Amino acid sequence: MKIAVLNLTGGGVSGGYKKYLSAMLSRLAQAPEISEILCASPASFGAEKWLAGTAKVKFAACEPFRFMRHSPDPALKLALDEFKPDVIFVPIERYIAYRGVPVVIMVQNMAPLSGVKTGTGLKERLVALVRRYETRIALARADAVIVPTEYVKNFLAGTAGFPAEKITAVHYGHSLAPAAARPPAAFPFHGKRFVLTAGSLESYRGIEDLLLAFPDLKQRHPGLKLAVAGGSRPATEPYFSFLKSLAAARGLAGDIAWLGDLPEEELSWCYSNCAAFALTSRMESFCFVALEALTHGCGIVSTDSACLPEIFGSEAAYYKAGDAPALGLALSAVLDRPSDERRRISEAAARRGAGFLWDDAAAKTIKILKEVSPRYSRKTK
Repeated sequence: MKIAVLNLTGGGVSGGYKKYLSAMLSRLAQAPEISEILCASPASFGAEKWLAGTAKVKFAACEPFRFMRHSPDPALKLALDEFKPDVIFVPIERYIAYRGVPVVIMVQNMAPLSGVKTGTGLKERLVALVRRYETRIALARADAVIVPTEYVKNFLAGTAGFPAEKITAVHYGHSLAPAAARPPAAFPFHGKRFVLTAGSLESYRGIEDLLLAFPDLKQRHPGLKLAVAGGSRPATEPYFSFLKSLAAARGLAGDIAWLGDLPEEELSWCYSNCAAFALTSRMESFCFVALEALTHGCGIVSTDSACLPEIFGSEAAYYKAGDAPALGLALSAVLDRPSDERRRISEAAARRGAGFLWDDAAAKTIKILKEVSPRYSRKTK
């Protein structure tokens, strides 16, 4: 079976997408059922620099995805004509039609369909509308759809009205912690207990819950600090400014470290050394930082929103998004745990995180690709 993996992005690549593609492409290449893989990406994607190539994997360039273009650009069409794929796999919410070859897509971004706010300004609103339109087209036209959680499947089949029979939930896998973890270079809280939250600074992340809860939390736990790992982008700078203003108004300016985007080695150190991890998101399709917090054995407090209980299970304390007093109480309870209880809960969290396996994700993905491939189906009958 020959698979064309088409990264139909606008030209960029997020950290989560990078983790997914790095883990999945290598495993697809190892599968005996797959004879060749064509991996096509925009030049700015830089796939050949960070994806491990094998004899099975060929790289090709394509143009960045454009609104309402659902056929290959000339260079991509030439590459597909030469490659002759049995199945096209698009690991994002985009669709492309090519000579009747079956198409499998993924939904990695819930924001367009859920209507959650991701930034400010007219351009951001237009981008959200375009993404919503393209996501709906991809879902309607694809032969099969992979989603990262049952929550997303239920949302698409229920709220959004797409046929459940062509949607399959495939959890992502965990990655091993870096061997050489180190503290962030400018980390200001050495020797002090700190609460960690991580993830890009988007408004749906709900970080204001922490800022509202923290003054009372500090009174119960003097000297406690807050570390925020994750960066902003131009469209979310107003949200970042709002957070910093709120922190100043709550008297927290000296208690918060805005760490920005961290290398994996530094983020791993933060997970391993935090006194508690808080996840305040209102909407997620999977959330890699949730899985990372589990695998590092963090004491976790999370909203009960979206897919997060599906990931954390019983290894987190939950609160309702927006209820800052409840968040503070939950964090205080985590911080007050005696050492033996902390150790037991940490070990249980790490075990749960270790159960999310990339090998399982790859096996389920290959099964879906085989099911939609007429050529493969004929060979196995």
